Amino acid sequence: MALRLALPLESLEGEKRVALDPDSVARLRDQYNVNVVVQSGCGHGAGFYDDDYEDSPVVKTFAECVESTIVTVKVKPPTVEEARLLPVGSVLLSQITPYLHLDVIEELRQRKVTTFAMDHMPRITRAQPMDVLSSQATIAGYKAALLAAELSPRLFPMMTTAAGTIRPSRVIVIGAGVAGLQAIATARRLGARVEAYDIRSAAREQIESLGATMIDTGVEAESSRGRARALNKEEKQTQHDVLADRMSRAHAVICAAAIPGRRAPTIITEDMIEGMLPDTIIVDMAAETGGNCELTRPGESYMHGDTLIVGPLNLPSSGAVHASEMYSRNIYNMLKLMIDERGQLHLDWADEILSTCLLTHNGNVHHQATADLMDIECAPPITEQRERTEEQPNQAAGWLEDDSDTPSEQRSANLTTADSDADSDIPVSDSSSAAEEKQADNTSDNQTSDDQEPAEEPGDNLMKIDGIGPALQNRLYAFRIRTYKDLAQMDDVDIERLERQLDDNEGLNVADWVRQAIELEKLH
Repeated sequence: MALRLALPLESLEGEKRVALDPDSVARLRDQYNVNVVVQSGCGHGAGFYDDDYEDSPVVKTFAECVESTIVTVKVKPPTVEEARLLPVGSVLLSQITPYLHLDVIEELRQRKVTTFAMDHMPRITRAQPMDVLSSQATIAGYKAALLAAELSPRLFPMMTTAAGTIRPSRVIVIGAGVAGLQAIATARRLGARVEAYDIRSAAREQIESLGATMIDTGVEAESSRGRARALNKEEKQTQHDVLADRMSRAHAVICAAAIPGRRAPTIITEDMIEGMLPDTIIVDMAAETGGNCELTRPGESYMHGDTLIVGPLNLPSSGAVHASEMYSRNIYNMLKLMIDERGQLHLDWADEILSTCLLTHNGNVHHQATADLMDIECAPPITEQRERTEEQPNQAAGWLEDDSDTPSEQRSANLTTADSDADSDIPVSDSSSAAEEKQADNTSDNQTSDDQEPAEEPGDNLMKIDGIGPALQNRLYAFRIRTYKDLAQMDDVDIERLERQLDDNEGLNVADWVRQAIELEKLH
């Protein structure tokens, strides 16, 4: 029986994108025998019409579209009402931004929907073809630069005319991620003189390669692994003073500093705005998540004194054709990880991409930050539960390769959990038999009986480390980090893996934990 997939119409006002374009639907049908059910009008905003989805059934309503489907794909999260219509135990692929849609997540949890948040993609090379944040940020950065050029009372390029020479506009881009770099490149193509700022010194090379000048604040706000870290009070003041000076000479400022899954950092303050030249413009691309400018009003454009502040929403949707094509490729590549050669849904929980993007499953929440906001317990990674039955390395911990130090009681609990997980309503193909045969072949030579294993010693009080509370200590214990020595022996690769498993929550500084653990270990 062919896998049934739903492609509904986006219900968010002003959303023109569609999760799958006709070419991707055709590839899913031809290569995997997937039956895609299309809601009428879903692609109209992106220039794709119902007839373009050849050989796909077209229905009128959301309820008809998702009825009896196994997988639903969307650009934006469903509404609460739409979530109630999703089949119990089905799979949803969508951007979520959990902290803005807790009511939707609760409904998905109640219906035991397995939700993969496409905006939680891990930062690994293999995940780049599925990285919707990057693909959509490319569109947003391009559109933000055009918006600034359109609304500015000045021309961006230098022009030499019979009436004299027009000097190029001075543009500042704050944040050199994918969106910021695209804004830099577009503003430069339009002829503006561009400066850019990012707290990561590693961004200098990318900024300068696009012909812009890096604003050097003198603040090194970067970890040993090249990631931005939180600024202290003195560093914030230094950053403020340097940016205020540069902005006082700018004609346009484009804000592109964003933190996936969290509120955008506030960088531009009211006093900085009041020091700008008359008739300047601020385009705040981070308006949807709070804004980089403290005076931004999401979805509005207004004058604050002589400065125009613009807070655009959903910029990628304004380039719906190419945004949809790029998003569609992201979804298609994600689906390839989930569909086997027989065209059946097969969720490999050992795959880092699937386990990292997993938000809800079988009535549980698997994302720590979201669970904390909902005041519920975060479920452990499913990889930890299933690896025991197949004698595979612990993919969740990443750096532990054998199971010999896990007590028999814990293994029994994991096996029980894995068995109960088989009751999930999601139809997945059974791949356990081959693993069991392989396990049987190695049992007599390699396996140690449970009664020969020593009991595990209780862990150290990791809460003595500044930044670790009861919840984090329990999570570290789950990752088999139970002593100061376990932390003290971690290198940069181990630290990065742990941060990824902890979802790199705001305020976590694993490298500092390691430093403190080394000191505590010396005392022992």
